[in-house]
Formats: sequence, C-alpha cells, structure tokens
Amino acid sequence: MQEDVLGTRRTAVTETYVTCARCGKATRLRYARVIETDVLSEGNSEYEYICPECQKALASGEKDLPLG
Repeated sequence: MQEDVLGTRRTAVTETYVTCARCGKATRLRYARVIETDVLSEGNSEYEYICPECQKALASGEKDLPLG
C-alpha cells in the first residue's frame, strides 16, 4: 500500500518522496535525514531515511515509537 501512495505522489508531483524507516510515513526527500541502518533491522540498505518528526523525537531522547 505504501508503495502505491508513493507512486501516485511521484506521478502527480515532481518532488521525490521517501519512506521514513522509523514510522513508515512518506516524506519529501529534501526534509528527510539519512541515517545508518540498525544492524538488527530488516532492511537491505546500509542507509535509511527518517522524517522530521522522528528526527525531533530521537533528538529529545525517545528511543522507540510509542505503543499505540
């Protein structure tokens, strides 16, 4: 589903979107921050992106997403 949303946005808008590795939210590439992948993560890439909201949460000392 997330890929469908990103594909639609790429078609309608010329700006590139990436998926936040922490929360899964689609965010503009220019606002995303590149981070190194956690050794235990399921991703195949050495680097991932995080959105501005997750950047703020991590900067304030939050470790994981709150259980919701």
